[in-house]
Amino acid sequence: MARVSNTSASGTKAAKPARKKFAVPPVKVACLECRAARTRCDGKPDCSNCTTKGKVCIYTQSKRGGSRIRKRRQSSSDGDASSNNKEFNHCSLSILPEFNQASFAEPLGLVAPGGGLRQLDLSLEDTDFIFDAIFSTRDESLDSGYDTSDHTGSCSESDHPRSCIRVYSSDQDILAAYYTYIHPYLPVLPAPEPGQVYDNPEVGIRRAPDSIFNSVSAADFEPSTPLSLAISALLALIPHPEDTDPSGTESVHLRREQAQAFAQSAYESIEIESELVDSNTQPGEALSREIDPLDRNPFHPRNPLQNESIIALLMLSTYEYAQRGNIAKMRNRAGQALNAALNLGLHSKADEDGYYAEANRRVWWMTYITVCQGSILSNSPPPILLYDPRFTTLGPTFSADTEAWTDFLQAQHVIVSATQFVIDLDVTLKTNSNTSAIWQRMLELEGLIEPLIAKADTWTLESFPPVMLDSSELKVSQALRGIARIKLNSARIKLHRYCAFSDVPVFTKKHCDLKSATESRVQSEAPMAPNCSCSTTFHQLSNMDLSPNSSMSPPSTTNCGILPFSSTFSAKVCLKSSFNIARSFQSLPYPQPAPSSDPMHFFSAMKDIKVPRMMPVFACCAMQSSYAMIMLCYKTRAMGFVGAVDDGRESPASKLLSQLQDGLGLILDALRNYSLAYEALGGMRDQIEVATQSVNNMQVSPIPDH
Repeated sequence: MARVSNTSASGTKAAKPARKKFAVPPVKVACLECRAARTRCDGKPDCSNCTTKGKVCIYTQSKRGGSRIRKRRQSSSDGDASSNNKEFNHCSLSILPEFNQASFAEPLGLVAPGGGLRQLDLSLEDTDFIFDAIFSTRDESLDSGYDTSDHTGSCSESDHPRSCIRVYSSDQDILAAYYTYIHPYLPVLPAPEPGQVYDNPEVGIRRAPDSIFNSVSAADFEPSTPLSLAISALLALIPHPEDTDPSGTESVHLRREQAQAFAQSAYESIEIESELVDSNTQPGEALSREIDPLDRNPFHPRNPLQNESIIALLMLSTYEYAQRGNIAKMRNRAGQALNAALNLGLHSKADEDGYYAEANRRVWWMTYITVCQGSILSNSPPPILLYDPRFTTLGPTFSADTEAWTDFLQAQHVIVSATQFVIDLDVTLKTNSNTSAIWQRMLELEGLIEPLIAKADTWTLESFPPVMLDSSELKVSQALRGIARIKLNSARIKLHRYCAFSDVPVFTKKHCDLKSATESRVQSEAPMAPNCSCSTTFHQLSNMDLSPNSSMSPPSTTNCGILPFSSTFSAKVCLKSSFNIARSFQSLPYPQPAPSSDPMHFFSAMKDIKVPRMMPVFACCAMQSSYAMIMLCYKTRAMGFVGAVDDGRESPASKLLSQLQDGLGLILDALRNYSLAYEALGGMRDQIEVATQSVNNMQVSPIPDH
């Protein structure tokens, strides 16, 4: 690998530090003088900096928990994943009256993440025919376009004998890696310049047992600003291309430690940059003082220095959710970013036109999106008004597709509104309040979402061969449209899920707004809320002639009572939307890491595998999709519509089950890819695997002949 000179992100030559930074862990408490000067403190009673400058060395107790302590590694076994998720609740689905004769078999052993994928057989031109033959009580007109392509992966061959941790030798290389891995999914910095998109990772080394990993070629370099540290925390989670066992316990633990060290340092740096020395020494004077302006080079030449802490908080927000699984901290970091952005007036720039205009627009709107996403993940109302008239800043511009941002923002508004609908529906059911408002709201949202999804079905989400990221940001536009399509269809599942499936839980743990089986058992002791008629509908269908040409009369109860749509219609909507989500996840672009010495050549060690996509704050959409497909699998199997028909051909039910399995496979592919970097998302992956295997192992009897 070519050695890269230690330069700043702005392209200027950085002076070599007088001493090596971060060779040992940071001290528990830095003195006030070092904190004010933003320099490294050695923690001695009279630190070397104060002694040299003739200053009085004063310490106050830290409020941030002290120095990082490396945790003792826990022994693990091959059964870790299954023990974390325990056993799929065998009885949760069978509470529907017509299904309680079906029993779940013991789940199979979990599939190893990253395993090779089979050729998928998805020819869904006849999906409507199949669904209608099984479930419909009347003519439906929903088209479920869904197909896949062959998609396999294998580990690269390498003789490297140890776990490898990814490090970088300069801020310039960190910025280039940001553009390679993060920017396509969260374009919070300006568009890249030519030659700014590459990946030059090194294998990090430790110079002390508890120190972080450093570059070999630039031993004195260490990221030191909030933004470079926050980006480094995310990059540290990506397996190094020379790591022969990136999913091994050793590699995972080392990446976790490195990322957490960077994340903690990033947050501390944000705090330090807003610190007033007088707050500790002369609090009475602090209120009349202003924070000194930052005196350092910007991480990015076209991004204002004061925006860097906001961007760092957005990075840390995603880190807390996807890596550490802490939604509360995710929302806290996003809230801090929002407050900082509002204080800088980034929300009210109107039609600002200047050198930093585009940078300010991107920082504001990515903050807005992250805050909204936090409310979706926590199933709570957003802390801001979606259409606040004070938000006048224009949207960012992506020259390859000028409408991509508008469509993406609209999809974000829709899924927030659908989440609010789920909240309101839950309150209505629990309080037995008037249902007319929720009825009308569902009609309004369906009227809004359906044409948007029809429009999204016409989008081109990928290119062949895949495009490289450049200043036109076509790759970014494709990713934004893919994410928008995922969110639109997830919003529609949220809207129809209760009417289609009565929100019967299928997962043992709570994810997003999907109840867990344990939570459901506790609530079952309370008075029952009104149920949809899906149970009645599917039960009546079990005695009907399901031949394609038969005429079927609708059952006496055709809707959910409190909601305007029939359970069959809603189930079919969920089927189509879940397939759309699966296909859209498959179409999202992958990072294309290429070394700066040869931008057209991928790493030989990684050319045969998919490197992890980053910034999966919309991963709950995968859970919505899988929930719908698992429920449809369950209903189809529990009704006994399996096996061959009289002439020996595959039955419509068997064909639908095959398509649902392939759709679930695509969702699992996406989550396996994300979980290569993000550990918390491995829990989602495992829950879907266990639930899917339990449904597949159901012991059911075919419907008897009449």
